[in-house]
Amino acid sequence: LMIRRTPRSTLFPYTTLFRSGESDGNFFVLESGIEEAVKANLSQLNLKLAKEEIQQQCDLGIGVGRTDLICRDKSNNFVVLELKAVQTSDVVVGQILRYMGYIRETWANKEGVKVSGIIITPSYDEQLRLAAKEAGIKVLRIRIT
Repeated sequence: LMIRRTPRSTLFPYTTLFRSGESDGNFFVLESGIEEAVKANLSQLNLKLAKEEIQQQCDLGIGVGRTDLICRDKSNNFVVLELKAVQTSDVVVGQILRYMGYIRETWANKEGVKVSGIIITPSYDEQLRLAAKEAGIKVLRIRIT
């Protein structure tokens, strides 16, 4: 598995995650499969998993939800990864902002670090692009082949 960063535009880059090899062209992709693929390639995003008890499928409580992956960047800031197996729209921006807000209030402020978010999805619409850009959330496109 490799992650390749290819510019979609100078304002909104995307990343392609792909597996080399032969395929019949039919795919059934589960978020858990994407999660494992992304975990194995976090170094290509300059990230590492957060401590074990919160890094994957962390339940943040009723009304907040369950994160996909919580990571740390080179400066030890929190980075929330929200993974989607199918095309997504701007609803996911509210979802990841909710997770980021909880992490900021619960852990990041105590440590004096920042919180950012990345949405990883196979495709997205213009509403998501605009909402994520305004919220300062990166959107990376994943392709499994």
